[in-house]
Amino acid sequence: MQRVDDAVGLLLPGTALGGWASLFLQGNDWFDGWSGDGVRPALVHCSPGTQLRRRDVITPFRGRILAEELTTVDVGERVAATTLARAAFDEARTAPDLRAAVVAIDMAVSTTHRRPRTTLEAVRRVEARHVKVRGVVQVRRALDLASERSASPAETRTRLVAQLDAGLTGLRVNAPLFDLDGALLGVADLVDPETGLVIETDGAGHREIEQHTLDNRREEAFERAGCVVVRATALDHRDRWGLSARIVRGRLDADRTSRRRWTLEPPRWWSTWPGARPWL
Repeated sequence: MQRVDDAVGLLLPGTALGGWASLFLQGNDWFDGWSGDGVRPALVHCSPGTQLRRRDVITPFRGRILAEELTTVDVGERVAATTLARAAFDEARTAPDLRAAVVAIDMAVSTTHRRPRTTLEAVRRVEARHVKVRGVVQVRRALDLASERSASPAETRTRLVAQLDAGLTGLRVNAPLFDLDGALLGVADLVDPETGLVIETDGAGHREIEQHTLDNRREEAFERAGCVVVRATALDHRDRWGLSARIVRGRLDADRTSRRRWTLEPPRWWSTWPGARPWL
């Protein structure tokens, strides 16, 4: 917040806050600007002729921006900022690699939390209007891999290991699984609908005893129904190829399993249950 305040204090007429700082200021706190070297400078869009120089807290950007990609945010004063879609585009465009770009888009469009969000279609419209800006190719590739159903950056990174490294396709993201009587087994972070491989991501919150207990119960329910479960933690992501190999082995095991006491077809009650809303 201090970095955003500092950046806002430097804004001049004809400038607008962009990137992670715009997303954060508009309430999407998945975006905090943090990197391994500390908090990144805030991106500031500058109209032609604006005299704003680079400083430790801001990075001026003088590329093309359209009027429909600008908004104002009320934080006690009216602050000029980019729309959520344009901010997500810039975060993906300037991300250090493709996977980070996908994480940025996923967190900007996710329907699984109550933070302010945009849509994949809105980000695609921005991308289509800026075909020559640096980083646009990375944005296009990230959009092809992005999902509106990811619930955390860690889940997105696990999905990308499964897709890009293990070669899995057709994965369902945060998909509810039911037994054949219509009872909910659980919402799987990732599921392969062909084999019943379930891939679960354990973030920091999963260390809490209550969440850990719920995770264990859900995993037991999946396995009783004939699914094979592979779990991924932050430590697993330090050995990406090891995690990829475990996912491949898990899919082979799931493919050999003769039991299939689960279904992805929701029963009638699912669409009317309030607890299903984040997953519909």
